[in-house]
Amino acid sequence: MPRRLLAIFALLTVAVPVAGCGADNPTAADPSAAGSAPSSAEPTTGTGPARPGGPAATCPPTTSATPLSELQGVADAGNSLWALLFPRGRAGLNSGEEEKIVWRMTGSGALRIQATGPDGATIEPATDPIPHQSSSWSRPGDEWGTTWNFPTAGCWTVQASRAGGATGTLALPVG
Repeated sequence: MPRRLLAIFALLTVAVPVAGCGADNPTAADPSAAGSAPSSAEPTTGTGPARPGGPAATCPPTTSATPLSELQGVADAGNSLWALLFPRGRAGLNSGEEEKIVWRMTGSGALRIQATGPDGATIEPATDPIPHQSSSWSRPGDEWGTTWNFPTAGCWTVQASRAGGATGTLALPVG
């Protein structure tokens, strides 16, 4: 691919917002923005996933020049959590629709995963995590596929844990 096209693609990857958490919470266009959730009720701009065991997260911006988006969660020391989103239909993840998310997490043992919504409701994935034996997605850890049906729009905080003790969280904006 010529250098000029690569430069344009790189610019679009950073500059094209696909989904956010709502008009009342503007977000930056940088998907790598990370931080902890605010300690007050003041509006925030683009903070990252919640820390394990910490307060609920403010949803990060999701940007991508392709239909697929990848987000990094926050994991305990020495571990990592990644999500690869496969939104169906409209851009971003949508409530009331079956959405596919592939996970990679370091650690050992089976993966347990659930999500807590903006109203405090907790859901499990529509399908138990299915281990993937091979993949072209290059992130650390073992890989599983899940499908979700988020009942309401808003910021959903996913809590993931491995049987060997690793834990992580990731905030997902759902429209």
